[in-house]
Amino acid sequence: MDLKAFDTALSRKPFGDSIYMHEQMHLTFKRRLGKLSTSVPAAHHLLAALQQATPQAEYRTLGDPLLRRAVQQLLTQEIVGSQQNALSSQVSAQVIEAVAQHVETNAAHGPLQADAADAQWLDDPSRTPWIWSPSQNRGFLGEAFSRLIEQQFGAGLTQPSDNDLALLRQGFRILDELLPLTARAALSHTQLIGITSGTDAWMGKSSTSQFTVVGIFFLNRKLIQNPWWVAEHLLHEALHQKLYDFRHAHSMLVRDLNDSPNVPAEGRRVVSLWNAPGLDGSNRWNSHRAMAALHVYVHLALLCSLAEQHAPRLRGTYGPLDAPSPMTPSRKAFERAHYLAESLRAECWDELGLAGRRMVDWLQAILDAMDETPPPDGSFLHLILDRYIKEARRLRNAPVSNDLATTLAALGRSEAETFRKVMSVVGAKDNLDRSATEPVPPLAQDHHADDHTTFAQQRHHIADTLLRLAPNGYSLDSLCQLPGASADEMVRCMVETSSQELATTSAATPNRT
Repeated sequence: MDLKAFDTALSRKPFGDSIYMHEQMHLTFKRRLGKLSTSVPAAHHLLAALQQATPQAEYRTLGDPLLRRAVQQLLTQEIVGSQQNALSSQVSAQVIEAVAQHVETNAAHGPLQADAADAQWLDDPSRTPWIWSPSQNRGFLGEAFSRLIEQQFGAGLTQPSDNDLALLRQGFRILDELLPLTARAALSHTQLIGITSGTDAWMGKSSTSQFTVVGIFFLNRKLIQNPWWVAEHLLHEALHQKLYDFRHAHSMLVRDLNDSPNVPAEGRRVVSLWNAPGLDGSNRWNSHRAMAALHVYVHLALLCSLAEQHAPRLRGTYGPLDAPSPMTPSRKAFERAHYLAESLRAECWDELGLAGRRMVDWLQAILDAMDETPPPDGSFLHLILDRYIKEARRLRNAPVSNDLATTLAALGRSEAETFRKVMSVVGAKDNLDRSATEPVPPLAQDHHADDHTTFAQQRHHIADTLLRLAPNGYSLDSLCQLPGASADEMVRCMVETSSQELATTSAATPNRT
């Protein structure tokens, strides 16, 4: 199969055409400025200035994250009467006025770039993002943007190093080599890339973006070590920006039809089984987040397939693809995409607008064409066991504590017992391995690190055995020998219970990493 053909499919109509999306997003924000113009003189000023602007100046201006946040802030207050703390109404109006004055200078670059002649670009300055540098002085707009980021995310951005810049550009070149049309289209929806410290409020966030601060995404500098990782996360976050632009101008969700740029989120419904829920059920995604994930995983399935196919040829330039976790395996991306498409139809279809439903249809059609061996409908064993292994892997970096050692010993016993029951239900008791049916023993305090290793080894053996026994690699239920029994549900219940116990113990453990 010629996977390169899908690069064209994902960058063209009906839902991949970035030129069309930019046009519609620009019209939407001009309409919003028009609504504000009677009460905010600066909005009228900016509209007048945009009438004389070049297409490039309009692209950089109406894609600017600070301007868009200011417009959203004022429009939200006008429509629903609420005010957000990140930007006051007064500052928002001042931002719009400053942007109008910038447009009148006929500058081709965006308002936030100001006079920073030494701005660092990802690649072509006309349609790729530039990298934020806190050391560059950008006057009022730069200060307002910095305050916005600090208030919205709890911490500011850090200065990119020469190594950061080099790796970002290497990641871009990988995308340009493997997926040029799709990657460039997606990146055209991003104005800025911010580098985070990976500490304090940014800790644990490998890459970040938000619908309320569009046109910019953030990468954790601690993880900018491998160009393959950078390539995946550049595309991942750029795709979110592309979907945000689409949502601003189309009926992606039913609740967007009132044209309010910031509306309350609805209840979470789609469970991302491969993610741990934590204490707050954070793996239960609302329709917007599930749509965003489907959009990303269909594209990642293609990117990672191409990366795996071309890695030997590119190894000399970008290093090995088989370094520790540089990219999502293409098979995982395919499997998650199929699950999300199925879940959106089952759980959120009535919350999707006409454009949202058509986008799901389009993404699924491309997904089905790319994937010659899709998982059966309704299967989930592979996804829940992915979380099962991921949790065990993360425990290796968890702080040593008596509470965690006690929890691991108890979970080791209960998981070993469930494993025995599942093997019995599917008629595979003879395949039991003693190492996976003996629970993690309570060890002396100075051996807690061994608890983590033993627990992880037991989990790996259980998961590997179950997936190996599954006839199609996705479900054990066809092997069940008891009427009405579901081995898959037994495994799911085991993992969900363990996830809750681990989350509770971790929350009670001080100095978590």
